[in-house]
Amino acid sequence: MCPQKLKNRCSKIFSLSALPYWCSFLLPAMAFFAYFASKGYNVLTVDLGQQYVDLLAFYQKNLLTHPLRLIYTFASGLGNSMLGTDAYYLLSPFNLLLLLFPQKQLPLAILVLISVKIGAIGLASYEVWQTKYPLRSATALAASLAYALCGFVVANNLNLMWLDTLCLLPFLVQEIDRLFVKHPLAGKSHLVLITFLIWFTNFYTGYMALLFGALYLFSRMVINWSKSDAKFIWRAFGRYLSASIIASFLCLFVLLPTLAELLQGKADSDAVWSFSWQFAPLKILGKLAVGSYSFGEMEDGMPNLFIGSGFLLVALIYFFDQRIKLKERLANFALFFFLVLSLDFTPLVLIWHMGQFPVWYPGRFSFILAFFALDLALATISQPVAFSLLQKILASLFAAGLAIYLILNPSHLNFLSQDDVLASCLFLLAALLYIFFIHGFHKYGAYYLCLLAMAEMSLNLVWSLNALSYQNNQDYSKFAVNVSEAASWQQKHDPTLYRLEKTFSRSDDDPFTGGYYGITTFNSISNRAVSSFMTSLGYVHNSNSYTNQGGTLITDSLLGIKYYLQPNYSADGVSAKARMAYDNLIHRADLFNYYPSKQFKQVSILKNQAALPLIFATDAKTTAVKFVNDDPAANQEILLAKLTGQKQFKLFDDLNLPAYKLSNLKAKSDNALAFSKVNPAKPASITFYFTPDSNDSYYFELPSGFDFKKDSLTVNDIFYDFESRNDQTRLVNIASGQKGNEVKIVFTLQKNSLDLFGARILHLQNQQASQALAKLRQPKLKLFQAGSLCIKSSAFTLAKSKRLASTIPYSANWLVFDQGQRVKTGKYANAFLTWKLAKGKHQLTLIYVPWLFLFSSLLSLITLLLYKIWSRLSAIRRHDQDGNYPI
Repeated sequence: MCPQKLKNRCSKIFSLSALPYWCSFLLPAMAFFAYFASKGYNVLTVDLGQQYVDLLAFYQKNLLTHPLRLIYTFASGLGNSMLGTDAYYLLSPFNLLLLLFPQKQLPLAILVLISVKIGAIGLASYEVWQTKYPLRSATALAASLAYALCGFVVANNLNLMWLDTLCLLPFLVQEIDRLFVKHPLAGKSHLVLITFLIWFTNFYTGYMALLFGALYLFSRMVINWSKSDAKFIWRAFGRYLSASIIASFLCLFVLLPTLAELLQGKADSDAVWSFSWQFAPLKILGKLAVGSYSFGEMEDGMPNLFIGSGFLLVALIYFFDQRIKLKERLANFALFFFLVLSLDFTPLVLIWHMGQFPVWYPGRFSFILAFFALDLALATISQPVAFSLLQKILASLFAAGLAIYLILNPSHLNFLSQDDVLASCLFLLAALLYIFFIHGFHKYGAYYLCLLAMAEMSLNLVWSLNALSYQNNQDYSKFAVNVSEAASWQQKHDPTLYRLEKTFSRSDDDPFTGGYYGITTFNSISNRAVSSFMTSLGYVHNSNSYTNQGGTLITDSLLGIKYYLQPNYSADGVSAKARMAYDNLIHRADLFNYYPSKQFKQVSILKNQAALPLIFATDAKTTAVKFVNDDPAANQEILLAKLTGQKQFKLFDDLNLPAYKLSNLKAKSDNALAFSKVNPAKPASITFYFTPDSNDSYYFELPSGFDFKKDSLTVNDIFYDFESRNDQTRLVNIASGQKGNEVKIVFTLQKNSLDLFGARILHLQNQQASQALAKLRQPKLKLFQAGSLCIKSSAFTLAKSKRLASTIPYSANWLVFDQGQRVKTGKYANAFLTWKLAKGKHQLTLIYVPWLFLFSSLLSLITLLLYKIWSRLSAIRRHDQDGNYPI
């Protein structure tokens, strides 16, 4: 671009005429940023603080330095493809902003990132609506502000990966509208680009937007249908269909690998398709009020619909605007009614959410209804004359009905306070004032609507976000600095491939932030087989996560956990302000068996000398391992017996529960381990006194019904702050190296009863377990990560033919070579990579080749090439027809 053209473009960008565009971006962006600036910039909450921040830290650290780690990494659980994770969480172009910030400032970077996305939503919608309708700038600005800060955005700003779709939705609608415009420039469509970006930035909300796009297209076909234009309408449909197919093929390199990972993990659904309602339909009216949000609504509430009183009432009376053709109003009403019905009717809810009920964050497509309602409202407002008497009467009835419902149903709307209801009623009055006396009567009516939207959307933002609590940014920063320091030091001093874990945790995705390979994960796209394996061994889990709670000396070694980080409470020179929080402490007395390796100011490293490498030789005769249901001790024995070629292995001795002492409790007559309070108003507890007769490890096995949220456990006055997710039997380590010392185990009731039926104390025979594990360390084998997608072993010799097992999750993408020769692989325990080797000398090389990604990338490139050729030929043909060569 020449300097003069650049100067002219810059002058346009910063001219007075560009001021509304700047306002459409800055007003919502600054409103959001200012709220969190007033709260100390603390933006991390729920999944944003427990999942997304870790993934974004991983993206930030590896995009420019180790980009292949974004294809596969051992930081995701025991190891997993990152392609589906990238597609869902990380492909937004806005994420490049994170590269401008250091890792310790990542929470602030995320706040800036979300603010910029919200500003972009406002700018995109302003541009589209200002072009689509003959509107005053202030009116379009008001609508763009209402869209950028609608209830969906306020409630789901923390799900920042969804926000790109809101930026692109207005352009999708604009491109569909252009299909039906008989204009020489109608052929200059960006529909392929917009559809591609919708798929690319987030396939999940992108699917919702494109589903709406198809419905919107059909409604436009109905509106524009006539016998004389039938050929033109069908041509528009063909152009849309071809553009959608081309864009989808262009994005195959994202969609196909993601689909494959969904089919092996998240797509496993137990959703029941039934003709039912998700909630009482009338209750949805409560979500039209200011501040209609709470933590409970985030977890298991109703869709968020707030767009402001003015636009709400105008959207409703749109259908009675006789200045607009009846066919158009009926078609839009059909689409509007379908969207409203989809909020609550179970089959439609499942269709919008890819066949699964949302786990948290309900009604994830409600941004579509918000946009469409605002679009309808602007269609009416764009008419220059005042509203009809019928519209005014109906607006009054709608406003009065909503106000009466909000006032009379406080018990059914516990997410609303009295202030919320009062403010909502006042804003409804202000909206009626606009409808009755301002629109069509006063030239400054657009400014009134803009000020009304600014006030109402800002108040809703503040009151809604005040309902949530946020983590302190410094807690994340201190954790990231200290854990990364220890993990980095250990990697420099031990170049082999191993796993590392901690006795504390900030989140299940800590390995992404800390830069180490752990065993925990929290991911909406997970490996179902590995999750099932971890569950069988007793690790705490739910549908999309498992964490390092429930491990034993056996599982630590089998999974290759060579090092442990634990708090260094004795370190001097660390101020209280600089001290990191040791959250979710995992008390493991059996870590007494590990050796101190290195101390830092706030963490210490322990070494597990019994840890196996991630690949080891076994005497296993078969690859199948049949676990029993909900018995982690038995399953650990089964697994170790299979690996060592034994028929059975008895490592855990079942001990009788010792006598207990009750405080304000009585046992039930039919169950000696079921208790109830004598006096419900007083504290109650049960205490076991246990004295180990060896220095081995002892575990208290808690039955699946025990819930740490309802009852607490202390051992020797140490509080065990364990999580309760899915119901499962738990192994809690209570003693190790404590021969002859009394162990005090206290259960304190939070409720009125406690059932410990099935509880027992298990004694792990440490020496036998060590001997069994030692067999699996022969021959001695060291692994090294030669690259992000390559593992190499040291040379080793097998005295006889053996099966090699691994704790590398199975994938057909792993190619195994022994001294350059390809080895046939299979599955072990239905989860891990395994293969056979003959006796003799060996040296292994494992290479991860993402075949489906490469194949789909090739298809995308071929599609791009064919599309460019087709576009060129089409342009030449149009040039030959009219002499007007389009650019």
